[in-house]
Amino acid sequence: MEINTADFEQPGLYLLFPEGKRIVLTRERIKRFAHTFECSLDQIPLEIRSAVAFHACEVCPERGRLIFCHALPATLAFFDELNGFKSYDRVSAVYRGAGCELVCVPDTTMQEALQFVVILSLMFYCEIGKKYWKFFTGVHPLMDPAELINRVHLNIHWHCKGDGAKIEQVLQTFADEIACTCECQVKRLRLICKNDALLNAFVNTQAQIECLALTKGALLNHILGEATVSAN
Repeated sequence: MEINTADFEQPGLYLLFPEGKRIVLTRERIKRFAHTFECSLDQIPLEIRSAVAFHACEVCPERGRLIFCHALPATLAFFDELNGFKSYDRVSAVYRGAGCELVCVPDTTMQEALQFVVILSLMFYCEIGKKYWKFFTGVHPLMDPAELINRVHLNIHWHCKGDGAKIEQVLQTFADEIACTCECQVKRLRLICKNDALLNAFVNTQAQIECLALTKGALLNHILGEATVSAN
């Protein structure tokens, strides 16, 4: 797969298809869509707007004050372009970070590539997820799931300064709250669309975060043990 960096100047995710089509997912597009979305809520059927799942999660600090979940526009911004794709559809993906970072995956599935949308919605728009942004430092959306879990785990370890009891407490709270927001987001999406790939991207992320809590100290000890061996 030949890559011309000039074709990927704006930070975001680029989905490339065999027939030459490409879909570009960026934060700028999300910002524009979010404004339009908030100004046109009356176009969404009343039965959807009044549904419990449409509103903030039960763990959201803004529950009862928000008209809709703030992570929803980030998820729906690319709906029209992504609608119709299945989880298992193959795609090439290129991720451009905020700096010079450029990651290319020549062959992946749509549900794996769309983890970009999930991470964006959680880190920058979800009222619960925003407080955990530092745990995603060094994470990019095309990262292998095992590597992503390791990175988040290490970030929590550094945040807690190695305090085992605090790490376990933070891990459990983080996993419980993020799993809850992912589950709620899936319920919202089912109210509005039938996008199999997008739905499964959230389900996969939820499973990865829950895996974090289950492994706890065992995974961390393994990572740190490997680091010690490498250093020697």
